[in-house]
Amino acid sequence: MLQYLFKNHGVLGLNARNLLYIKPFNPRKAVAFADDKLKTKAYLSARGVPVAKIFARIENRAQLQAFNFDGLPDECVLKPNFGFGGEGIIILRGRKNGEFLENGKRPISHQRLIEHIEDILDGKFSVNGHMDTAFFEKILVPHEGFQPFHPAGLPDVRIIVFNLVPVMAMLRVPTAESGGKANVHQGGLGIGIDIAKGITTHATQYNRIVHILPHGIASGGIPIPYWEEMLEIAARIQYITNIGYLAVDLTIDTEQGPVLLEVNARAGLMVQVANLAPLKARLERVAGLQVSTPEKGVRIAQELFGEKLPARAVAVESERPILGTRETIRVHVGAASLDVPAALLPGVLERTIFSPGLVEEIRELGGLEEQGNGMYKVKFTIGDKKIQTVVHEEYPPVPGVRAAIGRRDLTGFLIDPSRKSQAVSPLAQRRIDVRAADRLLAQMDKDLLLLKVIKPVNMQEERARAGEDLLYEPLFQYAQPQVSLEDMKQKLSELSLDPSALGTLLQKKADELQRRIELIRSRGDAARFTEASIKLFGEVNTPLLADARTAFARLKLHQQKDDTAVLTAEAAAERFSHVLEHYELHDWQVSVRESLVADCTVGWKRLYVRQGAVFSAHALDSLVAHEIETHIFTLENGTRQPYELFRRGFANYLDTQEGLAVYVQNQVLPEGHEKRIGPARSMLAVDFSLTHSFAETRRHLEQELGYSTEKALTKCIELKRGLSDTSIPGSFTKGIVYFRGLRRVEQFVEEGHDLRRLFIGKIALEDILLAEQIPGVRAATLLPRFLRK
Repeated sequence: MLQYLFKNHGVLGLNARNLLYIKPFNPRKAVAFADDKLKTKAYLSARGVPVAKIFARIENRAQLQAFNFDGLPDECVLKPNFGFGGEGIIILRGRKNGEFLENGKRPISHQRLIEHIEDILDGKFSVNGHMDTAFFEKILVPHEGFQPFHPAGLPDVRIIVFNLVPVMAMLRVPTAESGGKANVHQGGLGIGIDIAKGITTHATQYNRIVHILPHGIASGGIPIPYWEEMLEIAARIQYITNIGYLAVDLTIDTEQGPVLLEVNARAGLMVQVANLAPLKARLERVAGLQVSTPEKGVRIAQELFGEKLPARAVAVESERPILGTRETIRVHVGAASLDVPAALLPGVLERTIFSPGLVEEIRELGGLEEQGNGMYKVKFTIGDKKIQTVVHEEYPPVPGVRAAIGRRDLTGFLIDPSRKSQAVSPLAQRRIDVRAADRLLAQMDKDLLLLKVIKPVNMQEERARAGEDLLYEPLFQYAQPQVSLEDMKQKLSELSLDPSALGTLLQKKADELQRRIELIRSRGDAARFTEASIKLFGEVNTPLLADARTAFARLKLHQQKDDTAVLTAEAAAERFSHVLEHYELHDWQVSVRESLVADCTVGWKRLYVRQGAVFSAHALDSLVAHEIETHIFTLENGTRQPYELFRRGFANYLDTQEGLAVYVQNQVLPEGHEKRIGPARSMLAVDFSLTHSFAETRRHLEQELGYSTEKALTKCIELKRGLSDTSIPGSFTKGIVYFRGLRRVEQFVEEGHDLRRLFIGKIALEDILLAEQIPGVRAATLLPRFLRK
């Protein structure tokens, strides 16, 4: 295939690029403008192009000598203004003992930073070798849509634009070989993108075609989020700057969405290899077209260069969507949408207007972003096209509608006065969109992180006192939630979803979040909290309890002493880091923290180890299986699914998730190891704590259940968090899910089912058939070793 590509006369070489495109279309002034990142970003930002925030800039040594590094945020990135190829960039994540941590790992002294900035000022990393400026910029966090590629840094999308037409694009993915830089010449992945669909096609690394990415998934068929928006941004940048042959590098930030990284007036040509398509042929094809707007350029690109689309001339006007003078627009508001009757008045209005009543309804739903002077930022769909715009609050000049659409928002449409519009009610109809509901529930799930809100604020002090006195009954205190629980309950109660597989799963999640809110509201009251915990996690039923007692007695009888080497928390963290790197999970960080309840736990892109905890070699192996090869794998596989629910977790997913983790860890633990007793012992501990105080439970854990003194204290804090006065019986009952979940997973395997089905995300075993009915759900790619074929 590569031989065909390079024999094809449509391939663009460096000399041809310089003579045919850069020299005639990119004068020196335009090239200099593109090279100056700060100037370019400031100019484009003022014209509505999204860019990352600049925290500080240093232009000379005098400024450097007076610069206060303490005034910078803990996380930022240092860049040279005229840098190229990712050279000279240092990513600073966090501080330790007053010093920044490079990439969140290695300390970097102020002196070394000063020396590096001096190198930048001297032009060491400059594209033209001249004196340069150093600046500190906000760190952009890769959007979840990039997770299928397992980047070792921040991926970006390079779009080549000519004559306002995006002619070719590729995704550049940083790897460990490229040192975390999105540079295909240094070992990064270059992945072609179908211009029409925004879906990946071919991949290349070191000039070789790559069909399977390093972590085992196919390089093609992965959708890029915000695709049309990025194409329009790229074409609009060329429209604004008038740089004739242009490469626009964009990324997608978790908070901001598409963000401009830089513009390039002399981009390389690896984009041809990534797409297995000649660039010159595409450039020649659009050279003679009359393209008046960026939007038109995007339509032409999608028409001409979409993968597997027949090549044909572009119909400039006749293929534009046709609208009548009255249409229904769908206004998007959080998890809901409003169907609104609207008049189309391009000859009367420049900007769209919404009636005061409609504005107030959107405000009540929490979806209104005020711009001042009676103007609001909104999103709506008309004619299958989603539009983000600014509207005026005003009564429409025609009766019977609640909105009037102006000329600015009708670009790309034809208006046919004779077109018969569908009759609509004069009142807006509220609808619930499953994708918006999925996002809403995911955000609520994040805001209601249970282990965070039931963690006592005085845990360290009370733990220390309990450590000194075996009879001490801690008095726990709790911080107020950072969100309004009442508002959340109201939104959840208003949620009404269709009976589809996804709608059913989302409704179950909403119901579970209601129970979670009740548990949070009952913190401090032992009886109410225990009752709410049982409603959320289920009862300790008699047959399961009897099974746990039998399993505990049997495992205890065969228990063997673990005499493998003992490792510190720091050594454990280093081992975890190596395992994460081995699995190409480069964006995960491992941190040692003092204020943890458990010895090891997983957060979002973070694996935490409790400071002071110690681990045997066997225990560490089991934690790798439990935390990384189960919890992190299912989270990562979940990010590849079409809905957030797979990443955040189905309703009642904990049984399956923790049962699966125990099942996987048992594959690496020797027979008779103490950790095999854990699930049954945890259920027995929960059962006892329901009717006994903290001190009584602690004594029972040591004397009857075989916990060490330190682990008995840790377990008691786990069981009694959520209560204030721990001398009162009661418990946080989450601990029962490990044994109950293990039994369900074991039964699933015994019945002959494929365990790999449970790794597609954080799903509940009882909902697996519903999950597999959802369009776009993919098989798991990250799997523990014993499940790989």
